[in-house]
Amino acid sequence: MRAGAIIYPLLTNYAGLTSLVPANKIFALRSQQPTGGPYIVYREISSVPLDTKGDSTSTTADPRIKQRSILDTSRVQISVFAETYLSVENIAVKVRQALDREWGSVQSPYQNDISLDSCIYESSVDDYDDDYGQRGIYIKHLDFKLRINRIDIENN
Repeated sequence: MRAGAIIYPLLTNYAGLTSLVPANKIFALRSQQPTGGPYIVYREISSVPLDTKGDSTSTTADPRIKQRSILDTSRVQISVFAETYLSVENIAVKVRQALDREWGSVQSPYQNDISLDSCIYESSVDDYDDDYGQRGIYIKHLDFKLRINRIDIENN
């Protein structure tokens, strides 16, 4: 959970990427219509907590008995849209550079809630949408695995 709080700042603060795709063309879940390429859409595909038992948020608690899950593994898909295949490839390279092997603190207002343990590039697939505009649009979907530390967990 909160993968967007991690992904969006990493993408929009990477100058190599925003020189190709402005920050106002990076969207969560779906792009604003109408928009021309290039643009990026990101979405969380799944979020799976570490399988622990108990209700303690202490990191020293026994994870088999007392500790509440403090680590989620999320899968995120970043979709790059562009009018040429070369453009989609070049942007995808910059997306990977912005995200692959990243880790650390998260920007405000979530810095006290979560931190990024790791972000790992997993795979990509090419796509094309014939129905987009008059010429269609090239697409590349990149999949990343994020390990997210949940810092501030309340016991409800």
